[in-house]
Amino acid sequence: MTSSTEPAGYHRVLRGAGAAGADALRTPELRSGEWTRFTDEAALGDRVAEDILGSLAGDVREAARAQGYAIGWGEGRRAAAAEHQRVVAELAQAADEAEQRRAAEHRSAVLALAAAARRLDEELAARVVQVEEQSLGLAHELTALLVGHELAVAEDPTGDLVRRALTLQPVGSPVTLRLAPGQLAPEHRALLAEAGVGVTEDHALAPGDALVESPRQVIDLRISTALERIREALS
Repeated sequence: MTSSTEPAGYHRVLRGAGAAGADALRTPELRSGEWTRFTDEAALGDRVAEDILGSLAGDVREAARAQGYAIGWGEGRRAAAAEHQRVVAELAQAADEAEQRRAAEHRSAVLALAAAARRLDEELAARVVQVEEQSLGLAHELTALLVGHELAVAEDPTGDLVRRALTLQPVGSPVTLRLAPGQLAPEHRALLAEAGVGVTEDHALAPGDALVESPRQVIDLRISTALERIREALS
């Protein structure tokens, strides 16, 4: 008989003559189990093992999913960091190249301005020299015109020339006054003769010119010589 103390679901195994008339124990078919079916033959197992294996498989799937997410997240962060570094490096390189171009353009602009300034200085210097030369020429021409005008309107230009010659003659030396032909009036000759000054007409001299000659020196009273001295003084 079955003892009352035997646990529920416990079946005694019968042996001997009593076993012949006993009903056969039904063995559950577990070939349809997801985790305990390994072959097409019957695989002995129970529902508890099936549930445990199923739960374990679910945990493994969740762990694998979490691990894959973590790995993907880490790889994504590393990839993002690498991309960030690459972009920062490219931006830094672009900024450095832009700065180099700006510096090169600045140097080129400074050199161009310096060259332009030198050309301007040279042009201005040439202009100044040209203006000075033109000014000297104009001053010389103007002075010559003024002298010619004064000689033309003077009442006695030859008399003025004679008086200058007498003032400049060396004392105690014979003096000769050289003039252009036809310049002296009789009264001028008398005045020069009284002062002991000889007169010589020189066709090489222009009207209004004179040379006062003595053994020690020659005093140049030509108008052209006076104008040249004015030119030298202006320059």
